[in-house]
Amino acid sequence: MARQSEVKNLEPVLDAARVWIDQCLIEDGSVFTDNSLWTQPLLSEAREAFVLHPDYGADGFITKLQGQIKDTSTDAKRLMAEVLWALLLFPSGSRPITKRLQIASILGLADRQLPGALPSLSDEVLAGIGSGGPAFNTYRPNELEYLLDLVLDLKGRSHEVRKHIFADYHAFMEWMSSVERKGDRQYRHMLRYFAFPDLVERMSTNTDRRLVLDGFGKEQFKATKSWSDVQLDQALLALRQELQAKYANSVLDFYEPPLREVWAADRKSAVITSGPVPIIVPSNEDEDNEEGDTVDIASDSPRQSHKIQAALAEIGAKMGLKVWLPPGDRATVTSLMDADSQKLILDKLPLYADAGTLKTVTQIDVIWLNRASIVRAFEVEHTTAVYSGLLRMADLLALQPNMKIDLHIVAAEERKDKVFAEMLRPVFSRLEAGPLYKTCSFISYDSVLAIRGLKMLQHTAPTIIAEYEERAQIENI
Repeated sequence: MARQSEVKNLEPVLDAARVWIDQCLIEDGSVFTDNSLWTQPLLSEAREAFVLHPDYGADGFITKLQGQIKDTSTDAKRLMAEVLWALLLFPSGSRPITKRLQIASILGLADRQLPGALPSLSDEVLAGIGSGGPAFNTYRPNELEYLLDLVLDLKGRSHEVRKHIFADYHAFMEWMSSVERKGDRQYRHMLRYFAFPDLVERMSTNTDRRLVLDGFGKEQFKATKSWSDVQLDQALLALRQELQAKYANSVLDFYEPPLREVWAADRKSAVITSGPVPIIVPSNEDEDNEEGDTVDIASDSPRQSHKIQAALAEIGAKMGLKVWLPPGDRATVTSLMDADSQKLILDKLPLYADAGTLKTVTQIDVIWLNRASIVRAFEVEHTTAVYSGLLRMADLLALQPNMKIDLHIVAAEERKDKVFAEMLRPVFSRLEAGPLYKTCSFISYDSVLAIRGLKMLQHTAPTIIAEYEERAQIENI
């Protein structure tokens, strides 16, 4: 069954999804409360605020969403926090703490805090099911709109029809195909897995479904490009039943051995003299690449990056650390900081290193220092080509392979997959100091602002970063 895995416990997520389906989609209840929130009027109010007031500004997804719904009713805000929870339930690319921060930031608009000890907000539930696909973070506005449209269509149907839709796979697929969507939305794969985990694989793109069928010799990849979701689901179910007979009494998952090696050899590590190197092979035939969608993935302007630099600098200063900012950014960034933090900005780096190392280090966006030792280094990436910061980090490691520094790429959540894809390129995996992805982590803008908002930062250690950072994984799921 696709509800089982040897490496992760899927049951808490599936149980939470089932409760959500029963209480909120079939009924009109709530995930976090005993109230009725998933109602047609509130969904319409939330959708109108979000969809009819698009924000093409420089902020990240969560900040934009806060601005779009700020004038809605208290219950509409509470509903949107739960809709965001549902949107984030499947993807495993973000840590549970990151998901909770994002949900809490929306719920906070309604002057509410996240309920304590709620199973639906536990680490086990928010760990997710699997990858959301490379475009999921980038196109979250489209995914959120699609989710709202799906639920609104449901609410226009009778209670009995809703029950039937979630009790019968074919009725569900007929309903879903009747709801208009922009592009090949990932959420259609996620929702049907939640609804029918015994019939649908935990795959968020049809590309993987087609690769599996090709890898196991069932149908060639190109031949299945025109297949419907139903055809692909049925073919994979037949393949699973065949494999289960071969591997009797084994828990089988297409993303785990022994099945993964058959169809996803190009995603495995290639072993060279310096150790395992993750090889990333882009596909030009991924039908889930949002053809026809237009999204400004370079939405974060340099001005936004300066705000994040200022927040990072203030966090370090509040902890009692010295802070370095590049000379070209220093005046702009310090103007965004409080007066006390400005006093801890260095005019000169207290490092004894060769000219090449110093030239590289001085251009890093934010550096925290304890006396003459670098504690952490941050590169804030606000452009589509996220590799400039990675190159600077790689240069630093190449120049000083024995230097033990925690490195971080900071960017909008929508950019995370792009950062990881670049980080996992072989060029960054063959450094003398070891693969960059083992040394360098990702931190979202939202996480930086959440840390900056913590009380008693002066009594907090730099290790707090570990609670918010996310690291690239060789395996996609």
